[in-house]
Amino acid sequence: MSDPLSEAWDFQIRAAADQDDSCRIPGRSWVPPILHDLVLAARRTSLSRYYPFTSHATLRFSTGPQWWAGDGDVLAVAVALVPEGRYLVCTLPTADGVSSVEELETASADEAVARVEQLVHAAG
Repeated sequence: MSDPLSEAWDFQIRAAADQDDSCRIPGRSWVPPILHDLVLAARRTSLSRYYPFTSHATLRFSTGPQWWAGDGDVLAVAVALVPEGRYLVCTLPTADGVSSVEELETASADEAVARVEQLVHAAG
């Protein structure tokens, strides 16, 4: 029997590797080829209990496989890829009007993931 969460991570790892390969082609994209390292780093942590997904050069997480259909909630933290080949960890706007906050910018996938874990843990 297959595990949907494990399959989601396996898919995201393959997709990140493909995206990075595409981004290495000169002039194809502004996105740096660093997503695969980020997804691998996240998979090795407690974030692996969430469903990963990407949107607009950003790695995000949800509590269910189909958050867009009401099956799970999107965590209010994300890691964006920035043109200089760095990761930007930020909290996201909330329903009560609190705007997004940049929490950390780093060249280390492991450091970015550690900060996401801290933010998720603090949010309870």
